[in-house]
Amino acid sequence: MTRIPYPTDEELSSEAKELLGKLPPLNVVRMFAGAPSALGPLTDLGQAILLHAELDPRLREIAILAVAHTSDSAYEGAQHENICRLIGMQESEIRAAADGNSEALDADARLVWRFAEQIARDVRADEAITEQILERLGRRQATELVVACAYYGAVARIIETCGVELEERLPTADIDPEDWS
Repeated sequence: MTRIPYPTDEELSSEAKELLGKLPPLNVVRMFAGAPSALGPLTDLGQAILLHAELDPRLREIAILAVAHTSDSAYEGAQHENICRLIGMQESEIRAAADGNSEALDADARLVWRFAEQIARDVRADEAITEQILERLGRRQATELVVACAYYGAVARIIETCGVELEERLPTADIDPEDWS
């Protein structure tokens, strides 16, 4: 049961209904609609991170799983474990990232996981790991990684505070993996 109720269809503006009709039927998106002025910007930023960034999708998902693990957000973790499968990640790598076993990841993934963990836990990553990320990814992708960590950290807080419930069937289960490659 949610701690803050989802808005009903009757409570939604026509603009919110139209936007929700274009997005996957995620409970978290429905919760965003409870703050109508934030619905568009929140979903636009999420789509920019997922669909338009140059950051390697595998590293992005490693970071999101690190944020979900560190924030103890089962909903965020479950949704993104499924996205990991859609982009072709190995189950062993997904499990390692989701369970916080960063030592089982390759060097790049381990670096990204630790960077994301620091951001989720401490608000900022320390200088040494930030330098390593910048050296490895370059300015643009390093910045995209920080934005992804910050966004999914905020989303985890929304999910956990509002009590967003995991869908019985994840909407990503119906997505064609070709759309994510």
